[in-house]
Amino acid sequence: MKRHLSIILIFISTLFAQSLTVDECVRIALENKMSLKRAEQDVKIARLDRASTGAIMLPSINASNSFNETTYGNNSVPASERYSGGLSLSQSLFNFGGNVQQLKLSDNNYNTTKEQKRQAKARIILDVYTYYYQYLKNSELFNIAGKDLELSKKQLDLVQNQYKLGAVSRTDFLKASVRYGTAKSSFLSRELNKKNSEKSLRHSMGLLNSATPINISEQMDFTLIIPSFDQAYNLMTANSPDLNILDYQIVSSKLRVKQAWSSSMPKVTMSVGMNASSGDQLTRGYFDDNYIKNVNIGISIPIFSGLRNKNNIKISKLRLDQAETRFKGGTNNAKVNLYALINTLNNYKEIIPIQEEVLLSAEEDLNLAQQKYELGSASILELLDAQLALLQASSSLVRTKYDAAIQVANLDNLLGTLDKKYQ
Repeated sequence: MKRHLSIILIFISTLFAQSLTVDECVRIALENKMSLKRAEQDVKIARLDRASTGAIMLPSINASNSFNETTYGNNSVPASERYSGGLSLSQSLFNFGGNVQQLKLSDNNYNTTKEQKRQAKARIILDVYTYYYQYLKNSELFNIAGKDLELSKKQLDLVQNQYKLGAVSRTDFLKASVRYGTAKSSFLSRELNKKNSEKSLRHSMGLLNSATPINISEQMDFTLIIPSFDQAYNLMTANSPDLNILDYQIVSSKLRVKQAWSSSMPKVTMSVGMNASSGDQLTRGYFDDNYIKNVNIGISIPIFSGLRNKNNIKISKLRLDQAETRFKGGTNNAKVNLYALINTLNNYKEIIPIQEEVLLSAEEDLNLAQQKYELGSASILELLDAQLALLQASSSLVRTKYDAAIQVANLDNLLGTLDKKYQ
Protein backbone atom coordinates (compact mmCIF):
# COMPACT_ATOMS: atom_id res chain seq x y z
CA MET A 1 0.00 0.00 0.00
CA LYS A 2 1.61 3.22 -1.15
CA ARG A 3 0.85 6.71 0.10
CA HIS A 4 2.26 10.01 -1.30
CA LEU A 5 5.07 11.34 0.95
CA SER A 6 3.72 9.30 3.81
CA ILE A 7 4.71 6.15 5.52
CA ILE A 8 4.25 3.12 3.36
CA LEU A 9 3.30 0.06 5.27
CA ILE A 10 3.81 -2.89 2.97
CA PHE A 11 1.86 -5.88 4.18
CA ILE A 12 2.61 -9.46 3.21
CA SER A 13 -0.53 -11.04 4.47
CA THR A 14 -1.68 -14.64 4.67
CA LEU A 15 -5.45 -14.67 4.93
CA PHE A 16 -7.43 -17.68 5.93
CA ALA A 17 -10.95 -18.46 4.83
CA GLN A 18 -13.53 -15.86 5.81
CA SER A 19 -10.98 -13.71 7.62
CA LEU A 20 -11.33 -9.93 7.79
CA THR A 21 -8.57 -7.60 6.63
CA VAL A 22 -8.08 -4.23 8.25
CA ASP A 23 -9.65 -2.53 5.21
CA GLU A 24 -12.77 -4.68 5.51
CA CYS A 25 -13.02 -3.88 9.21
CA VAL A 26 -12.75 -0.17 8.45
CA ARG A 27 -15.51 -0.28 5.85
CA ILE A 28 -17.81 -2.10 8.28
CA ALA A 29 -17.10 0.57 10.89
CA LEU A 30 -17.80 3.41 8.45
CA GLU A 31 -21.17 1.86 7.66
CA ASN A 32 -22.16 1.39 11.30
CA LYS A 33 -20.78 4.33 13.25
CA MET A 34 -23.39 6.92 14.26
CA SER A 35 -20.77 9.64 14.77
CA LEU A 36 -20.03 9.62 11.04
CA LYS A 37 -23.74 9.67 10.19
CA ARG A 38 -24.18 12.75 12.41
CA ALA A 39 -21.23 14.44 10.71
CA GLU A 40 -22.76 13.70 7.30
CA GLN A 41 -26.04 15.25 8.46
CA ASP A 42 -24.17 18.36 9.64
CA VAL A 43 -22.67 18.70 6.15
CA LYS A 44 -26.12 18.47 4.54
CA ILE A 45 -27.50 21.10 6.93
CA ALA A 46 -24.58 23.42 6.21
CA ARG A 47 -25.07 22.94 2.47
CA LEU A 48 -28.75 23.90 2.74
CA ASP A 49 -27.89 26.84 4.97
CA ARG A 50 -25.39 28.07 2.39
CA ALA A 51 -28.04 27.85 -0.33
CA SER A 52 -30.58 29.69 1.87
CA THR A 53 -28.09 32.42 2.73
CA GLY A 54 -27.50 33.06 -0.96
CA ALA A 55 -31.10 34.29 -1.18
CA ILE A 56 -30.26 37.44 0.82
CA MET A 57 -28.75 38.92 -2.35
CA LEU A 58 -32.07 38.53 -4.17
CA PRO A 59 -35.08 40.87 -3.84
CA SER A 60 -37.94 39.98 -1.55
CA ILE A 61 -41.36 39.80 -3.25
CA ASN A 62 -44.63 39.59 -1.35
CA ALA A 63 -48.24 39.45 -2.48
CA SER A 64 -51.43 39.94 -0.47
CA ASN A 65 -55.13 39.65 -1.06
CA SER A 66 -58.10 40.00 1.27
CA PHE A 67 -61.89 40.08 1.24
CA ASN A 68 -64.12 41.65 3.84
CA GLU A 69 -67.92 41.35 4.05
CA THR A 70 -70.12 43.24 6.48
CA THR A 71 -73.79 42.38 7.30
CA TYR A 72 -76.24 43.82 9.87
CA GLY A 73 -78.74 41.86 12.02
CA ASN A 74 -80.53 39.02 10.26
CA ASN A 75 -80.19 40.64 6.90
CA SER A 76 -78.85 38.09 4.42
CA VAL A 77 -77.79 40.81 2.00
CA PRO A 78 -74.28 42.18 2.74
CA ALA A 79 -74.18 45.86 3.65
CA SER A 80 -70.70 46.17 2.15
CA GLU A 81 -68.01 44.13 0.45
CA ARG A 82 -64.40 45.12 0.08
CA TYR A 83 -61.60 43.51 -1.89
CA SER A 84 -57.99 44.52 -1.56
CA GLY A 85 -54.70 43.23 -2.87
CA GLY A 86 -51.13 44.27 -3.23
CA LEU A 87 -47.70 43.40 -4.52
CA SER A 88 -44.42 44.61 -3.06
CA LEU A 89 -40.70 44.20 -3.79
CA SER A 90 -37.86 45.14 -1.47
CA GLN A 91 -34.12 45.02 -2.04
CA SER A 92 -31.06 45.90 0.00
CA LEU A 93 -28.90 48.16 -2.17
CA PHE A 94 -25.92 48.77 0.07
CA ASN A 95 -24.96 47.77 3.63
CA PHE A 96 -21.16 48.04 3.63
CA GLY A 97 -20.66 44.38 2.70
CA GLY A 98 -22.86 42.94 5.44
CA ASN A 99 -24.64 40.57 3.05
CA VAL A 100 -21.38 39.58 1.40
CA GLN A 101 -19.84 38.70 4.77
CA GLN A 102 -22.88 36.60 5.65
CA LEU A 103 -22.52 34.68 2.38
CA LYS A 104 -18.84 34.09 3.05
CA LEU A 105 -19.63 32.97 6.60
CA SER A 106 -22.12 30.35 5.45
CA ASP A 107 -19.68 29.12 2.82
CA ASN A 108 -16.89 28.91 5.40
CA ASN A 109 -19.19 27.04 7.79
CA TYR A 110 -19.91 24.53 5.04
CA ASN A 111 -16.20 23.98 4.50
CA THR A 112 -15.72 23.59 8.26
CA THR A 113 -18.40 20.90 8.54
CA LYS A 114 -16.77 18.99 5.66
CA GLU A 115 -13.47 18.99 7.54
CA GLN A 116 -15.28 17.96 10.72
CA LYS A 117 -16.73 15.03 8.81
CA ARG A 118 -13.20 14.10 7.70
CA GLN A 119 -12.09 14.41 11.32
CA ALA A 120 -14.85 12.09 12.54
CA LYS A 121 -14.12 9.62 9.75
CA ALA A 122 -10.38 9.60 10.51
CA ARG A 123 -11.04 8.94 14.21
CA ILE A 124 -13.15 5.90 13.33
CA ILE A 125 -10.47 4.58 10.97
CA LEU A 126 -7.72 5.17 13.53
CA ASP A 127 -9.68 3.31 16.21
CA VAL A 128 -10.17 0.33 13.91
CA TYR A 129 -6.47 0.27 12.93
CA THR A 130 -5.43 0.53 16.58
CA TYR A 131 -7.69 -2.23 17.88
CA TYR A 132 -7.11 -4.42 14.83
CA TYR A 133 -3.35 -4.40 15.36
CA GLN A 134 -3.78 -4.80 19.10
CA TYR A 135 -5.91 -7.86 18.43
CA LEU A 136 -3.27 -9.31 16.10
CA LYS A 137 -0.57 -8.55 18.65
CA ASN A 138 -2.47 -10.23 21.48
CA SER A 139 -3.32 -13.16 19.22
CA GLU A 140 0.34 -13.76 18.40
CA LEU A 141 1.34 -13.30 22.05
CA PHE A 142 -1.35 -15.83 22.98
CA ASN A 143 0.03 -18.30 20.43
CA ILE A 144 3.55 -17.77 21.73
CA ALA A 145 2.33 -18.34 25.28
CA GLY A 146 0.61 -21.54 24.15
CA LYS A 147 3.81 -22.89 22.62
CA ASP A 148 5.75 -21.88 25.72
CA LEU A 149 3.20 -23.64 27.94
CA GLU A 150 3.41 -26.79 25.81
CA LEU A 151 7.19 -26.78 26.00
CA SER A 152 7.16 -26.13 29.75
CA LYS A 153 4.80 -29.06 30.24
CA LYS A 154 7.10 -31.39 28.28
CA GLN A 155 10.09 -30.24 30.29
CA LEU A 156 8.22 -30.68 33.57
CA ASP A 157 7.16 -34.20 32.57
CA LEU A 158 10.76 -35.03 31.66
CA VAL A 159 12.19 -33.66 34.90
CA GLN A 160 9.45 -35.30 36.94
CA ASN A 161 10.27 -38.72 35.47
CA GLN A 162 13.96 -38.14 36.12
CA TYR A 163 13.22 -37.01 39.67
CA LYS A 164 11.23 -40.22 40.34
CA LEU A 165 14.21 -42.18 39.13
CA GLY A 166 16.55 -40.17 41.32
CA ALA A 167 18.38 -38.76 38.31
CA VAL A 168 17.78 -35.07 39.24
CA SER A 169 17.42 -33.21 42.51
CA ARG A 170 14.20 -31.93 44.03
CA THR A 171 15.50 -28.42 43.37
CA ASP A 172 15.51 -29.10 39.62
CA PHE A 173 12.01 -30.55 39.84
CA LEU A 174 10.75 -27.45 41.72
CA LYS A 175 12.34 -25.10 39.18
CA ALA A 176 10.58 -26.90 36.34
CA SER A 177 7.31 -26.80 38.31
CA VAL A 178 7.63 -23.07 38.90
CA ARG A 179 8.44 -22.50 35.24
CA TYR A 180 5.35 -24.46 34.17
CA GLY A 181 3.13 -22.57 36.64
CA THR A 182 4.46 -19.25 35.35
CA ALA A 183 3.85 -20.31 31.74
CA LYS A 184 0.29 -21.39 32.53
CA SER A 185 -0.44 -18.11 34.29
CA SER A 186 0.96 -16.14 31.35
CA PHE A 187 -1.12 -18.21 28.93
CA LEU A 188 -4.35 -17.47 30.78
CA SER A 189 -3.50 -13.78 31.04
CA ARG A 190 -2.80 -13.50 27.31
CA GLU A 191 -5.97 -15.41 26.53
CA LEU A 192 -7.90 -12.76 28.44
CA ASN A 193 -6.04 -9.98 26.63
CA LYS A 194 -6.98 -11.56 23.31
CA LYS A 195 -10.67 -11.72 24.25
CA ASN A 196 -10.67 -8.13 25.48
CA SER A 197 -8.95 -6.85 22.35
CA GLU A 198 -11.52 -8.66 20.21
CA LYS A 199 -14.28 -6.93 22.14
CA SER A 200 -12.58 -3.56 21.62
CA LEU A 201 -12.27 -4.26 17.90
CA ARG A 202 -15.96 -5.20 17.69
CA HIS A 203 -16.83 -1.96 19.44
CA SER A 204 -14.72 0.10 17.04
CA MET A 205 -16.59 -1.56 14.15
CA GLY A 206 -20.00 -0.86 15.66
CA LEU A 207 -20.59 -4.59 16.23
CA LEU A 208 -20.40 -4.74 20.02
CA ASN A 209 -24.01 -5.91 20.37
CA SER A 210 -24.02 -7.97 17.21
CA ALA A 211 -23.84 -11.74 17.02
CA THR A 212 -21.86 -11.54 13.79
CA PRO A 213 -18.70 -13.65 14.20
CA ILE A 214 -15.34 -11.99 13.63
CA ASN A 215 -12.56 -14.09 12.23
CA ILE A 216 -9.21 -12.36 11.93
CA SER A 217 -6.21 -14.48 11.05
CA GLU A 218 -3.82 -12.09 9.36
CA GLN A 219 -0.07 -12.62 9.64
CA MET A 220 1.87 -9.45 8.94
CA ASP A 221 5.29 -8.56 7.76
CA PHE A 222 6.03 -5.00 6.81
CA THR A 223 8.60 -2.45 5.78
CA LEU A 224 8.65 1.07 7.22
CA ILE A 225 9.30 3.96 4.85
CA ILE A 226 9.45 7.13 6.95
CA PRO A 227 9.37 10.65 5.46
CA SER A 228 11.62 13.45 6.63
CA PHE A 229 10.24 15.90 9.15
CA ASP A 230 9.97 18.69 6.56
CA GLN A 231 8.12 16.43 4.08
CA ALA A 232 5.74 15.27 6.78
CA TYR A 233 5.17 18.80 8.09
CA ASN A 234 4.29 20.16 4.64
CA LEU A 235 1.89 17.27 4.08
CA MET A 236 0.31 17.82 7.49
CA THR A 237 -0.27 21.55 7.03
CA ALA A 238 -1.88 20.91 3.64
CA ASN A 239 -4.13 17.98 4.58
CA SER A 240 -4.78 17.79 8.32
CA PRO A 241 -8.51 18.28 9.06
CA ASP A 242 -7.62 19.36 12.62
CA LEU A 243 -5.48 22.24 11.35
CA ASN A 244 -7.92 23.06 8.54
CA ILE A 245 -10.72 23.46 11.07
CA LEU A 246 -8.60 25.84 13.16
CA ASP A 247 -7.79 27.80 10.00
CA TYR A 248 -11.47 28.04 9.05
CA GLN A 249 -12.21 29.33 12.56
CA ILE A 250 -9.81 32.21 11.92
CA VAL A 251 -11.55 32.96 8.62
CA SER A 252 -14.95 32.98 10.35
CA SER A 253 -13.66 35.28 13.08
CA LYS A 254 -12.28 37.75 10.52
CA LEU A 255 -15.61 37.76 8.69
CA ARG A 256 -17.48 38.39 11.95
CA VAL A 257 -15.25 41.39 12.65
CA LYS A 258 -16.20 42.83 9.25
CA GLN A 259 -19.83 41.92 9.85
CA ALA A 260 -19.86 43.67 13.23
CA TRP A 261 -18.34 46.77 11.65
CA SER A 262 -20.88 46.82 8.80
CA SER A 263 -23.72 46.63 11.35
CA SER A 264 -22.66 50.05 12.67
CA MET A 265 -22.72 51.62 9.19
CA PRO A 266 -25.64 53.19 7.23
CA LYS A 267 -27.81 50.91 5.11
CA VAL A 268 -29.59 51.73 1.84
CA THR A 269 -32.76 49.85 0.86
CA MET A 270 -35.33 50.18 -1.93
CA SER A 271 -38.93 49.07 -2.04
CA VAL A 272 -41.52 49.09 -4.82
CA GLY A 273 -45.18 48.37 -4.23
CA MET A 274 -48.69 48.49 -5.62
CA ASN A 275 -51.94 48.25 -3.67
CA ALA A 276 -55.47 48.08 -5.07
CA SER A 277 -58.90 47.92 -3.52
CA SER A 278 -62.51 47.71 -4.61
CA GLY A 279 -65.81 47.98 -2.86
CA ASP A 280 -67.71 45.98 -5.51
CA GLN A 281 -65.62 43.33 -7.16
CA LEU A 282 -62.09 42.11 -7.09
CA THR A 283 -61.18 42.97 -10.62
CA ARG A 284 -62.41 46.52 -10.37
CA GLY A 285 -59.73 47.64 -7.99
CA TYR A 286 -56.95 46.33 -10.20
CA PHE A 287 -58.10 47.59 -13.54
CA ASP A 288 -59.65 50.91 -12.65
CA ASP A 289 -57.87 53.88 -11.19
CA ASN A 290 -58.49 52.71 -7.63
CA TYR A 291 -54.92 51.59 -6.93
CA ILE A 292 -51.74 53.08 -5.46
CA LYS A 293 -48.18 52.69 -6.67
CA ASN A 294 -45.18 53.57 -4.53
CA VAL A 295 -41.41 53.56 -4.86
CA ASN A 296 -39.26 54.16 -1.82
CA ILE A 297 -35.51 54.38 -1.30
CA GLY A 298 -34.50 54.64 2.31
CA ILE A 299 -31.31 55.13 4.27
CA SER A 300 -30.95 53.77 7.76
CA ILE A 301 -28.23 55.41 9.87
CA PRO A 302 -27.37 53.99 13.31
CA ILE A 303 -27.08 56.88 15.76
CA PHE A 304 -27.19 55.30 19.19
CA SER A 305 -27.34 51.65 20.19
CA GLY A 306 -26.25 51.81 23.79
CA LEU A 307 -22.64 50.99 22.71
CA ARG A 308 -23.90 47.61 21.45
CA ASN A 309 -22.30 47.95 18.01
CA LYS A 310 -19.02 49.20 19.46
CA ASN A 311 -18.88 46.34 21.96
CA ASN A 312 -19.77 43.79 19.27
CA ILE A 313 -16.78 44.94 17.25
CA LYS A 314 -14.51 44.59 20.30
CA ILE A 315 -15.90 41.13 21.09
CA SER A 316 -15.45 39.92 17.52
CA LYS A 317 -11.81 41.14 17.54
CA LEU A 318 -11.15 39.32 20.82
CA ARG A 319 -12.63 36.14 19.38
CA LEU A 320 -10.37 36.56 16.38
CA ASP A 321 -7.39 36.74 18.74
CA GLN A 322 -8.65 33.55 20.43
CA ALA A 323 -8.95 31.77 17.07
CA GLU A 324 -5.42 32.77 16.10
CA THR A 325 -4.12 31.61 19.49
CA ARG A 326 -5.87 28.25 19.09
CA PHE A 327 -4.36 27.87 15.61
CA LYS A 328 -0.85 28.60 16.86
CA GLY A 329 -1.31 26.24 19.80
CA GLY A 330 -2.78 23.51 17.60
CA THR A 331 0.02 23.87 15.05
CA ASN A 332 2.70 23.73 17.73
CA ASN A 333 1.14 20.65 19.35
CA ALA A 334 0.86 18.95 15.96
CA LYS A 335 4.52 19.78 15.25
CA VAL A 336 5.61 18.28 18.59
CA ASN A 337 3.52 15.15 18.01
CA LEU A 338 4.90 14.83 14.48
CA TYR A 339 8.47 15.07 15.72
CA ALA A 340 7.82 12.43 18.40
CA LEU A 341 6.11 10.02 15.98
CA ILE A 342 8.88 10.21 13.39
CA ASN A 343 11.53 9.66 16.06
CA THR A 344 9.57 6.73 17.48
CA LEU A 345 9.21 5.08 14.08
CA ASN A 346 12.89 5.62 13.27
CA ASN A 347 13.66 3.94 16.58
CA TYR A 348 11.39 1.01 15.69
CA LYS A 349 13.09 0.75 12.31
CA GLU A 350 16.45 0.27 14.05
CA ILE A 351 15.14 -2.04 16.78
CA ILE A 352 13.19 -4.54 14.64
CA PRO A 353 16.21 -5.98 12.76
CA ILE A 354 18.09 -6.33 16.08
CA GLN A 355 15.14 -8.12 17.67
CA GLU A 356 14.91 -10.46 14.67
CA GLU A 357 18.56 -11.41 15.12
CA VAL A 358 18.05 -11.91 18.85
CA LEU A 359 15.10 -14.20 18.12
CA LEU A 360 17.16 -16.35 15.76
CA SER A 361 19.92 -16.59 18.36
CA ALA A 362 17.43 -17.48 21.10
CA GLU A 363 15.94 -20.25 18.97
CA GLU A 364 19.39 -21.68 18.30
CA ASP A 365 20.39 -21.35 21.95
CA LEU A 366 17.28 -23.25 23.10
CA ASN A 367 17.97 -26.08 20.67
CA LEU A 368 21.55 -26.36 21.92
CA ALA A 369 20.48 -26.19 25.56
CA GLN A 370 17.92 -28.94 24.95
CA GLN A 371 20.54 -31.18 23.35
CA LYS A 372 23.05 -30.52 26.13
CA TYR A 373 20.47 -31.22 28.81
CA GLU A 374 19.54 -34.53 27.23
CA LEU A 375 23.26 -35.43 27.13
CA GLY A 376 23.66 -34.39 30.75
CA SER A 377 26.09 -31.56 30.02
CA ALA A 378 23.67 -28.75 30.93
CA SER A 379 21.56 -28.09 34.01
CA ILE A 380 17.81 -27.64 34.10
CA LEU A 381 18.43 -23.99 34.98
CA GLU A 382 20.32 -23.44 31.71
CA LEU A 383 17.50 -25.06 29.78
CA LEU A 384 14.82 -22.97 31.50
CA ASP A 385 16.83 -19.80 31.00
CA ALA A 386 17.11 -20.54 27.28
CA GLN A 387 13.37 -21.15 27.08
CA LEU A 388 12.63 -17.90 28.90
CA ALA A 389 15.00 -16.01 26.60
CA LEU A 390 13.14 -17.34 23.55
CA LEU A 391 9.81 -16.32 25.06
CA GLN A 392 11.06 -12.81 25.76
CA ALA A 393 12.66 -12.41 22.33
CA SER A 394 9.61 -13.56 20.38
CA SER A 395 7.23 -11.51 22.54
CA SER A 396 9.36 -8.37 22.23
CA LEU A 397 9.47 -8.65 18.44
CA VAL A 398 5.70 -9.10 18.21
CA ARG A 399 5.06 -6.09 20.46
CA THR A 400 7.44 -3.86 18.54
CA LYS A 401 6.06 -4.93 15.16
CA TYR A 402 2.44 -4.16 15.97
CA ASP A 403 3.21 -1.07 18.04
CA ALA A 404 5.03 0.24 14.97
CA ALA A 405 1.96 -0.51 12.83
CA ILE A 406 -0.22 1.44 15.27
CA GLN A 407 2.18 4.39 15.19
CA VAL A 408 2.10 4.33 11.38
CA ALA A 409 -1.67 4.77 11.57
CA ASN A 410 -1.24 7.60 14.09
CA LEU A 411 1.21 9.33 11.79
CA ASP A 412 -1.07 8.99 8.76
CA ASN A 413 -3.90 10.40 10.86
CA LEU A 414 -1.75 13.36 11.92
CA LEU A 415 -0.74 13.98 8.30
CA GLY A 416 -4.38 13.95 7.19
CA THR A 417 -3.91 11.00 4.81
CA LEU A 418 -5.57 8.21 6.78
CA ASP A 419 -9.13 8.96 5.66
CA LYS A 420 -8.26 9.48 1.99
CA LYS A 421 -7.86 5.78 1.32
CA TYR A 422 -11.54 5.23 2.10
CA GLN A 423 -13.26 7.73 -0.20
